[in-house]
Amino acid sequence: MVTGQLERAFQLAEKHKLDVSTILELNKIIAKEVNISFKMEEKILNQFIHILENNKTILKEAT
Repeated sequence: MVTGQLERAFQLAEKHKLDVSTILELNKIIAKEVNISFKMEEKILNQFIHILENNKTILKEAT
């Protein structure tokens, strides 16, 4: 399972142009703080990624 999570982190990092460590840290936070199924964890992770992407876009436009 760990290998699958790492592979998924690399895929998401490449797709969303984020650091792999960012994805892994978000995964750890979600797993620790929210006791839910893997499928729901994945949905929460995707929501966090979209928030990060939106913030990056807003900050780029503001500068």
